[in-house]
Amino acid sequence: MNKQLIKGTIVGIIAPMAAFVVYVAFFTEDSDPVGMYNKLVAMDKLSHAMSLSVLINLLLFFINIKTNRDEAARGILLATILHGITIVVIKFI
Repeated sequence: MNKQLIKGTIVGIIAPMAAFVVYVAFFTEDSDPVGMYNKLVAMDKLSHAMSLSVLINLLLFFINIKTNRDEAARGILLATILHGITIVVIKFI
């Protein structure tokens, strides 16, 4: 595997989690990411929040394409597909 592909995959996995934490910290009343995660699990809305937080990968993907870092963009796409599989598993199982 290419080093840039691995780097893109890691960034693509971490970025949605970071986006969720930033959203909870700045735009909710609780400012507690773990508490918000527990609430989402209790309301059975975790897959919805994960779907929205993966949108940050879209921005990262196009930035990498625009700057001709195709292997890193491929890694971000791979991470997005892995997130999608995880969301389907959470939603239907």
